[in-house]
Amino acid sequence: MTALPERRRKRTIAMVLTTVAVMIVGPLLGYVGVRAVLDSTGGKDATAGDLPVAEFPSTPAAVLFTTDEGGVLAGITVFVLSPTGSGGSIVPITVNSDVGFDDAARRSVRNVFAEEGPEAAVFAVESLLLLSVEYSAVEGPSGLTSMLAAHEPYQVTLASPVVAEQDADSIEAGAAVLDAATAARVLTWGAGTVSEDARIVNAEAVWAGYAAAAGSGASPAAAATEAPVDFDDLVARVGSGPVGSRGIAHAPFEAKNNPDGLDVSNLDRADAVFVFASVAPGSMSAPNQGPIIRVEAPSGFDAQVRKTIAILLFIQGNVVSVTTGASPQAGTVWLVPDQADLLRIPTDDQIFGQVSFGEPTVRYDGVNATLVLGTDYLESVQL
Repeated sequence: MTALPERRRKRTIAMVLTTVAVMIVGPLLGYVGVRAVLDSTGGKDATAGDLPVAEFPSTPAAVLFTTDEGGVLAGITVFVLSPTGSGGSIVPITVNSDVGFDDAARRSVRNVFAEEGPEAAVFAVESLLLLSVEYSAVEGPSGLTSMLAAHEPYQVTLASPVVAEQDADSIEAGAAVLDAATAARVLTWGAGTVSEDARIVNAEAVWAGYAAAAGSGASPAAAATEAPVDFDDLVARVGSGPVGSRGIAHAPFEAKNNPDGLDVSNLDRADAVFVFASVAPGSMSAPNQGPIIRVEAPSGFDAQVRKTIAILLFIQGNVVSVTTGASPQAGTVWLVPDQADLLRIPTDDQIFGQVSFGEPTVRYDGVNATLVLGTDYLESVQL
């Protein structure tokens, strides 16, 4: 197990060299207009320094690399601790997620793990998710079984059967109740030989079962106000309170973008940012050249918010905080604490529609601007 708390800031700079824009998401007719909004921060508002500063709560993240008996990478799971210090989020991602960012040199996290080791794989995961990771661990079937024993049994619904050499040891697709050892077998089965599309769906089912079973487990040894001391402590705390679990959207590459036909998957960067900026804003990185942005939207528009994040990433913005619990309002508003150019109120932007600059009441630490998405814009987004 490896603790990595000292490397977070250094990696933000390094990520600039390894992170590129997400794929184009529809015609960006409003590119110039959005850039003007994002770049119009030359002046200083005389009252900006008087605003109260809101700091994002501590939400440390850890990554678990699961291997089979032969040491082949079988799973990647990210744990995020809740600001309360108990409970949190569990996010499995595909081990064949591409980190090559080059059509001629596709390379998965699994390749990085096998060729360069766990520490390089942690860096690859950070670059892929735009998330700083403080702790990591590598566990084979035995260690994984011990870890899962804390909350067994698990009620799951498997999308694919887990086939064993002995038919009696196989697990049929569908609803099942798994003990820790069997859950570990599902998570490590078929590593490197079975389609990752099939494997990740079963992994998501197991971790969803884990999340449902956790919450009333053993209390963490340390007080919730203290920082986790290591990977085991963080995972114990996540399992000691309410837990949510969900995967990240991904899709195969078109043949022209994967000419060698490698087993790599295109992880949806915008979906990853949507998830982690919602649950771990204090751990998000900002590698792009543009401003650091918080996005606020009312509930019921998750897909539209994800598409908006994709646009902001494409034009080199950094989204580090997302909330979908804002009060609904028709118009879209930019809140820029250091904004002096009030001549752009209101502005008619080709992406966000009728936009105005509002008066911020708080300055989020490290954030240049808050984008409050209005329902007029959100209802117009084509999915």
